[in-house]
Amino acid sequence: MHPIEALASERFKDSLGPEVSAGLELVGFCRPRGEGSLCEVAELIRSAVEHCRQRGVTRLLVDLTGVTGFSIPSLVDRFILAEELAQEAQSKVAVALVVREEYIHPEKFGVAVAARFGLKLDVFSSEPEALVWISSLS
Repeated sequence: MHPIEALASERFKDSLGPEVSAGLELVGFCRPRGEGSLCEVAELIRSAVEHCRQRGVTRLLVDLTGVTGFSIPSLVDRFILAEELAQEAQSKVAVALVVREEYIHPEKFGVAVAARFGLKLDVFSSEPEALVWISSLS
């Protein structure tokens, strides 16, 4: 079992692992599938960030479009998650999140909070869009 799977809910099937595409530096991908609560999803993302940081992978793309059952985060949820991810990343991992459109705050509140805590993070509704952004970071 992959280390991230042991940390995440057993209901998730995860494919976190560094993949290399032509012309891109190392990017960690996490594409869980299944059902989970907002707390489980937050822990999965945090664990993926930790996994990448510990292995020197500086870019992480998390595609949550295959996960169901979690509620749309409140502003407080977004603030707390951004703070926790920033602490875990220690300015060493940038994160691109892919979620269904209804999960993206109109003003990208969580993205703004993450930036205040020193975390490079953005949220997208498609993986190709997220990959373009994460691969453009230096």
